[in-house]
Amino acid sequence: MNRKAILALLLVSVILCSTGVVSAQPAPTEKYIAFRDDDVQPFASVDTLKAVNQVHIDENVPVTLGIIPHPYPGGTGNELLQDNQSLLYMRSIATNPLFEFAQHGYTHINDRLLPQASEFAGRPYAQQLELMQNGQADIKEAFGVTPSTFIPPFDKGDNNTLKAAVALGFTHYSSSPGDFHTVQSYEDGVTIEAASVWIGATNITAFSASIQAAKSATEQFLNGPQSSDMFVVAYHVWAFDSANGTVDARKIELLRNYIDWLKTLPGVQFERLDRSQWGGSNALVALSSAVGLSVLSIRQSRLLVFVLVGSVAIVLFSTYAIALHRRLRRSGRRD
Repeated sequence: MNRKAILALLLVSVILCSTGVVSAQPAPTEKYIAFRDDDVQPFASVDTLKAVNQVHIDENVPVTLGIIPHPYPGGTGNELLQDNQSLLYMRSIATNPLFEFAQHGYTHINDRLLPQASEFAGRPYAQQLELMQNGQADIKEAFGVTPSTFIPPFDKGDNNTLKAAVALGFTHYSSSPGDFHTVQSYEDGVTIEAASVWIGATNITAFSASIQAAKSATEQFLNGPQSSDMFVVAYHVWAFDSANGTVDARKIELLRNYIDWLKTLPGVQFERLDRSQWGGSNALVALSSAVGLSVLSIRQSRLLVFVLVGSVAIVLFSTYAIALHRRLRRSGRRD
């Protein structure tokens, strides 16, 4: 076998070996749990919001707060500035890295343009852009934070909603799996993360049942084949109220117990939807035509680099060995 044939064989072997090692790595390997609290708004119960957020503070677990900027369409001006109690509290946690301030629509009122409830879907692009921009500006003015995650009310948007979000610099979009028929994908510069499970109910029995359902769904996510690396637990802040509108301590405790249970599971990391805690710096996003979105962890990327460097080294060494062998043969003939 001549030198060129040997080199070709080595290169083919290295490529096949490298491909096998990389494809053998399960994607994704990291497992993130993100909490999403919808319907945070002015003129609502601050006590309930404080109680729910305190669980996240005590447990050191982040949460994304879906803020409704303008819940009363008859009002004028920035409504986030008009409820002083809510304003002061939200400003007090605005710099806490446990809390992500996301935008949850503008008014959160059904536009009734489609059979399915939505504030945005069905509206012209320019109208959606204006509403979204107004809400984004209100949040920035009130709290000094420009939201990077958009959550469409009723978990429903359309292509114009996503287009407007991109135009306004949103990098994350969270709704339902049926919104864009995906659990996790990457579209036009925006990461789409669907809600995986909802917890909460009016009565305590149904609330407890929703926690058990969440545990079951969590186990399926962790133990079964994964099409995404993030499990999004969604709830409404008002779901923690009692029948008379006060904080229901039993529901608060059920949330705490669920988080404590999550902490016992191996390999789980908690994250905000904007991935600023772990995923933002610990994952490389790579588009794949076959999968839509694959996430390569730093560990996998290092392995890929190691394999490629090792492959190059093997080829170079083999080339040197062949050249040396041929030189020795020639030298032997002369002797």
